[in-house]
Amino acid sequence: MNTNPWSLPKSRSLRRLLVSLDEQFGEACDIAPDNGADPDIVTLRHRELANLRAHIYLHGQRPGTYGVFFEYPHPVPGILEAEENLPLPKALSSLALHFDA
Repeated sequence: MNTNPWSLPKSRSLRRLLVSLDEQFGEACDIAPDNGADPDIVTLRHRELANLRAHIYLHGQRPGTYGVFFEYPHPVPGILEAEENLPLPKALSSLALHFDA
């Protein structure tokens, strides 16, 4: 991963996910730059495919869970675009699959 997750101005829950992600497959993706205005959302991008991204958010999620919105370089019919209320292990699994790590 291109940055230290603990140094980001993000919520503790998102930083925890990013640290776990970095330990498991941090080589597959980077944290996309943002203005840091919203501590409850972070965007990841594939290292080689800039349009393969995932937005991880806490808005509207049950406590301790994550929402993930997936972006693909090309529209793919029938592919999940979002998942809601994912516990940490399931969120990490979905992100690993998305980034094919």
